[in-house]
Amino acid sequence: MVKNIVVAVDESEESMHACEWACKHLSAIETPKVIETTDIQQQQQQSYNMILIHVQSTASSVSAGPAYILSNQVFEFLDLEAKRNTQRVLNRALHICERYGVKAETHVVIGEAKEKICEAAAKLGAHLLVVGSHGHGGFIRAIRGSVSDYCTRNSKCPVVVVNKKVFSG
Repeated sequence: MVKNIVVAVDESEESMHACEWACKHLSAIETPKVIETTDIQQQQQQSYNMILIHVQSTASSVSAGPAYILSNQVFEFLDLEAKRNTQRVLNRALHICERYGVKAETHVVIGEAKEKICEAAAKLGAHLLVVGSHGHGGFIRAIRGSVSDYCTRNSKCPVVVVNKKVFSG
């Protein structure tokens, strides 16, 4: 049975560290299965699916404040920038996977990160969810809420939270 490993990535260093942690640890325990395609050819297959997920914000989620009304052109620009940012994030994460020889697919969802990560992990049949921890203090967590805390409480699969101490030398 192939396991689905979902890694949530965003523009933060912490999420890229989580991606690297997943690649490093999964490739270390990987015992590639060899599939015979012909008598001459053999192909190696990962025993897991690595799925990189990015939650893209929408222009409508940008708060301009009570005194501003954003034009359609501004919304279009913000949507275009969000799509460009998504592509940068996923390309960076895919590059990390390539360095470890891990094949990965990508998924983009739109909305509130903590909720959409858990929803997507469930829809994708995740056996494991890997997220990075930004390491914000209690005050920021109290105001904004922690994505990693939310995921550990609400995910339908085990969650690994990779913090910056794992990568500090």
